[in-house]
Amino acid sequence: MVVLSKPAIEQYSFIRNCIPTTTFYTGIPIIDLSKPDSKNLIVKACEEFGFFKVINHGVPLEFITNLESEAIKFFSLPLSEKEKAGPPTPMGYGNKRIGPNGDIGWVEYLLLTTNPDSCSHKFLSVLGENPEMFRSALNDYILAVRKMTCEVLELMADGLKIPTSNVFSKLLKDEKSDSVFRLNHYPPCPDFQALEDSNMVGFGEHTDPQIISVLRSNNASGLQISLRNGNWISVPPDQDSFFFLVGDSLQVMTNGRFQSVRHRVLTNSLKSRVSMIYFGGPPLSEKIAPLPALMKGETSLYKEFTWLEYKTSAYNTKLADNRLGHFERIVAS
Repeated sequence: MVVLSKPAIEQYSFIRNCIPTTTFYTGIPIIDLSKPDSKNLIVKACEEFGFFKVINHGVPLEFITNLESEAIKFFSLPLSEKEKAGPPTPMGYGNKRIGPNGDIGWVEYLLLTTNPDSCSHKFLSVLGENPEMFRSALNDYILAVRKMTCEVLELMADGLKIPTSNVFSKLLKDEKSDSVFRLNHYPPCPDFQALEDSNMVGFGEHTDPQIISVLRSNNASGLQISLRNGNWISVPPDQDSFFFLVGDSLQVMTNGRFQSVRHRVLTNSLKSRVSMIYFGGPPLSEKIAPLPALMKGETSLYKEFTWLEYKTSAYNTKLADNRLGHFERIVAS
């Protein structure tokens, strides 16, 4: 089991009197991709939660276990070795510090592009004698998850009755797609046992700026999402399924019909959590605005912007900030 060097506990954020992570919410929408009604259930889940679980997804179990195995090998390396793959700029290895604006979490991570050929020599050299095993596992996983994600996005477009079913998926399939991939490791926190009414933050609350995020983790708990009423709920872990999260860009493209889901990860004292997240993003030059097919006479709630403009803006904010606030139109009452 991998344990980070022990930092001063006071540096980290806590959530007082939070519902324990072992009290799981049982109403998470489940989308079975083998069922004919999945497109309508996807739309309903996005409208009500901005979040859903996908089963019968078609991603080979072998691809999932191979990449998790390679991730565990990397995170098991001595800290001095892992740090040779950092600091994140923004790609690379990071430890505790999340982004450039002061956010701290009980987490270490690898942030990578979705093009395995672009893995830096600095990163590959840390992997020892056979870096191709990691590169191959990463490539197999990303290709399979991207294919599954595009299938879900096309079902979503059909459910929204958009004439062009690839309106979302084509942005991820584009060779210039600015998608990224993240491996997170949340070690058990030994000091957490003394904090009976608190939960330590592994990754602070935030929304994802991209179109869609696709998360898979081992069977360790910790993920929480915020409901529309502001209450936080704990998501039951399921290592055989994928969790989809609506991103800020999809919120804009649907003119607020879908809302990006605020989420966070809490730690515990007993078990390591390993998660892998595919962030489906458009090309940097892509203009993000409400889709005309969904407007039906509505007024746009957002100013048009390119993905590069939004990404740059988001990178200069703290995790919990409302990143879309700068791009909202002021509608006269």
